[in-house]
Amino acid sequence: FTLVTAFEPIGCLAGDADGLAELLARATPLAARGAAVVLAGWGPPERCATTSVLRVATKLADPLRSAGSWRPALRDDLEEVAQRAGLRPDGSGRVACPFGYADTGSAVRGLLSTGLFDAAIAATDEEQVDKELTEALHPHQRADGTVWMPNVFRYLIARTP
Repeated sequence: FTLVTAFEPIGCLAGDADGLAELLARATPLAARGAAVVLAGWGPPERCATTSVLRVATKLADPLRSAGSWRPALRDDLEEVAQRAGLRPDGSGRVACPFGYADTGSAVRGLLSTGLFDAAIAATDEEQVDKELTEALHPHQRADGTVWMPNVFRYLIARTP
């Protein structure tokens, strides 16, 4: 293979980088020498409108704080995963990744489908999570009813040894 891409954003769940590093370490021997490996992750929390909404998951799941709890991205998440997988960083950057939904109901369903709220649902119930998620989305609702959350994601291009 000459290109490996990881579509699971790093910096969503506590411990998410661990599993990805192991997966990449297993995939690296299958790739050609110098093949590009592209990693993506959440950008700085202050540049991601969705951060305030994802904090609902942490707040509600706090009694069950576990590997399934949301956490904000850290500055060097991508670089640390690449290093643990034996990859050599070759460039990085940021890209706009807005989340847009037709209405609040669609936003709630879309966000719940990510699995980031599973621990919160287990700690409370889906009705409570829906209610608090709807409230957290209110500042992102436009006059026409759509929900718009601008976000910045980071990417890292690394090379296999």
